[in-house]
Order: sequence, then structure tokens, then C-alpha cells
Amino acid sequence: MLDWLYGMLERDPTAVVLPIACLCGLLMGTERELRGHRGQLRVCVLVCVAAAAFSDLVVTRAESSNWANGFGSIAQGVGFLGAGLIMKDGATVRGVSTAATLWCVAAAGAAAGAREIVAALLVTLIVLGANLVLRPINIWARRRQTADTADGE
Repeated sequence: MLDWLYGMLERDPTAVVLPIACLCGLLMGTERELRGHRGQLRVCVLVCVAAAAFSDLVVTRAESSNWANGFGSIAQGVGFLGAGLIMKDGATVRGVSTAATLWCVAAAGAAAGAREIVAALLVTLIVLGANLVLRPINIWARRRQTADTADGE
């Protein structure tokens, strides 16, 4: 399987990296969609594929000395998208984890576009792990904090 992938990557890298980015965005977006968050399926797929496309252009068309500018522009652009997801309502701030997830989605796409397939898949797995495993821990900690506050601590 990997030999076929590496063979394709040598012949037509763009034909490999864009579908891989789509898969990464699909996996991360599905988790957001199932939880009813604003950074939903289509957004994650589109951001991941766009980051991969831009990254593909950077590594194929730009001088290697300018790659940092290209990758930095991807991160900065998605940072602006993420900022639009963060909302403050009184003392409550919402959307930070969704914005952070979207930034990670772009990182996975950029890695895929830069031919760093293993890194793209690892970012995807780590983001899924963080959103699936850490969320229940976060909820438990909040409940405990609320209970401690109610007890007068």
C-alpha cells in the first residue's frame, strides 16, 4: 500500500496530497459536526484542502528560501478565520477550541501539501484524540470546580 502511495507521490504529488488533505479534513470535521460545533464538516474539509493547495504551490513554485513566508501566510490566514469563530458573551468565551481545531486542520493540510503525509496524518490523529479524549476530562474538571465553588471553597 505505501509503495503505491510513494510511487504516486513521485509521479503526480498533487493528485495524492489533495485527497489526503480532504481525508484529514473530513475526519476532523466529522468530529466537530457530530458534536454540533461551528467548525463543521465542510469548513474543515475546505480549509484543509485549501491549505494543502497553497502549500503544494509553495513547495512546487517558490524558492525554498521563501517557503517560510508561504507557510506563515497559510497560518495567518486561518488565524483570521479562527478569530471570527471566537465570541465573548459576558464572562463566557466560546469558540476557542473550534478556532484552535481549525488552525490544526490548516496545519494538517499544509503538511499534506508539503508532501509530509505522515505528519498530516499524525496531526489529524492528535487533534481527534485531543477533541475526543480531553473534552470529557474538561467537563469533569468544570463540574468539580463548580461543585467546589458551591461548597464554599
